Amino acid sequence: MTLGYAFIKPLVAVLLILVVAVVCWLLFNWYSSPDFEISELKHGSVLEFDNGVSEVKAKNSKLTVLTYNLGFAAGPMQETLADDHPESFYTDNLDKFIGFVKSKDVDILLLQEVDLNSKRSSYVDQLEYIMDRLGWGYAAPVVDWDLYFPLRKEHKIVKATVVLSKFPISSNEYTLTSCKPNFDNILLNIFYYPLLWKSTMQRVSIIVGGNPIDIYNVHLCVWSRAARVEQIKYLAKWINENPSGRDFIVAGDFNFQAYIRGTPIPTVDMSKTPFMKQLWDQVPEISELYSSKSSDAQSIHNQYTFPERKHRYDFMYYSANIQVLDSEIDSSIDSSDHLPIVATFKLK
Repeated sequence: MTLGYAFIKPLVAVLLILVVAVVCWLLFNWYSSPDFEISELKHGSVLEFDNGVSEVKAKNSKLTVLTYNLGFAAGPMQETLADDHPESFYTDNLDKFIGFVKSKDVDILLLQEVDLNSKRSSYVDQLEYIMDRLGWGYAAPVVDWDLYFPLRKEHKIVKATVVLSKFPISSNEYTLTSCKPNFDNILLNIFYYPLLWKSTMQRVSIIVGGNPIDIYNVHLCVWSRAARVEQIKYLAKWINENPSGRDFIVAGDFNFQAYIRGTPIPTVDMSKTPFMKQLWDQVPEISELYSSKSSDAQSIHNQYTFPERKHRYDFMYYSANIQVLDSEIDSSIDSSDHLPIVATFKLK
């Protein structure tokens, strides 16, 4: 008994020291970090898939683009970060989405929340799954969450923001934004802050018909309007640094007036001018499919892309030299809790 106690006593002391050290680090990390921080610009990888596809020619200068928060193919209602579903649930949702993309004859996909190798989606590499079945040749991923949760059912999560293309991709640049969460419980904020995903802004240059077009794929911070405002300013500056006359498309999940379960309804944000106005103020002659500089929040949400709240989180902007031929927010697909936006453009 005495020998056992002599062995356990220092072990308990070591464990106690470790717990205190972790708590101190969490507190220091929380109180010493800014509310949000946009990282320096980084260069990401460009993947080429051997799908036996020769270079695709532009369809009479027409280009069909789709943006979709895939929500790791977890269906129209997500209760947690890892609802209990069999692998077939996710692959069926992916198959529905792939069929939808083919039916719309899409050329470029801007996707958010794509799982690459996560337990919650049965370790299916969703990017590879989609590319193999579409038969496309090019993709540009940005991993914005790669973590192991030993004490939670999610365990391993690897999530990415991705541009997929029929046409060659020449470059992939991105920046990640870390944001402090705003749960009602401050202890949850302190604990989860170092474990949470980053927010992505990505610029991918694609060669269409011999000419480059810049595709900005964004998934803005869900936790903070202030962070989203700064991200939009960064995005506007980034666009304005482009070579003069180069066409561009900006699309993705802007998390306009968004909030997640367990956080307060953002009443202050909802009372303010839509933060996307910064793009119209700072980027000359930019347009959006279903809104304008003068649109108020209610008119914006009338074209909702998040059915659960009937809010519009997803947008698609385009430069002055691009003509919109057709567009839709399609409610027929339920692979995610978001709705896709599809637009066909004519390039000049």
